[in-house]
Amino acid sequence: MKPGTGNSLKKAALMIIAIILLQNPLISLPPSSFIVKPENFSADLLNRKQITYTITYKDRDFTLPATANQKIISVSRNNNSTVTEIISGEIHLRYSGDLKQHLTNTPLLRTDDALIKKKAMEFKNLSDPVNAVSRFVYNHIKNKTTGIPLIPAPLIMKNRTGDCTEHAVLAAAIYREAGIPARGVTGMILADEFMGEKNIFVYHMWLEVYYNGRWHLVDPTRPDYTNYSRYIAFAYHDLKTEVPLSFLNAISALKGLKVSIKSVK
Repeated sequence: MKPGTGNSLKKAALMIIAIILLQNPLISLPPSSFIVKPENFSADLLNRKQITYTITYKDRDFTLPATANQKIISVSRNNNSTVTEIISGEIHLRYSGDLKQHLTNTPLLRTDDALIKKKAMEFKNLSDPVNAVSRFVYNHIKNKTTGIPLIPAPLIMKNRTGDCTEHAVLAAAIYREAGIPARGVTGMILADEFMGEKNIFVYHMWLEVYYNGRWHLVDPTRPDYTNYSRYIAFAYHDLKTEVPLSFLNAISALKGLKVSIKSVK
């Protein structure tokens, strides 16, 4: 195989999946596809403020982002794999770039929709709009489902159905229309139990919201939840289209991923 052929085939496969999902928006991948069992797990880790993870993936081009809950400690690569050490917890990531891109309208968020605009007005003058929006979205989406297809925020408002992706999209639309920068994050969360298995990482989507001078991790599926050490971020979601390449890369990476818990604080 010629150098670079593997990456080309991987990208081609991801694009095929993207086309299928875009043409069939109701298709969802099975939740069992996203299960990763951590090594060196013990029950006393579940409520720690910070956890150091070692993440191994069989792709030397694999990268993880620095986020509001995630700090990259080291990265080592060889011909076949990448080993990344991270600290997950409350990192207090600041931002010196242009925040306008995280306030824009998109075909997925539809912040110009009357329902979104009306709801966002309710949060503009609150003392704590970040938690208020998260709590509203959690309570508003009554039918909690599993799967990964994304639909526009106004439909989520009307249907009141969805999983983590729908919670994130609706919350992001309200935040942005209320003047609060928000961006999507895809990755995994360490769940107590999922599909009959305990203490496993499962695919998840959440938000980062910029407020009072820094980014905050916000998970509308778990309002008031502050155990940020359970989250491992794979990529930012641009919140523009249903299935961006970063989203597919995050999902595909779960297949060959190993997570080991190194230390806690």
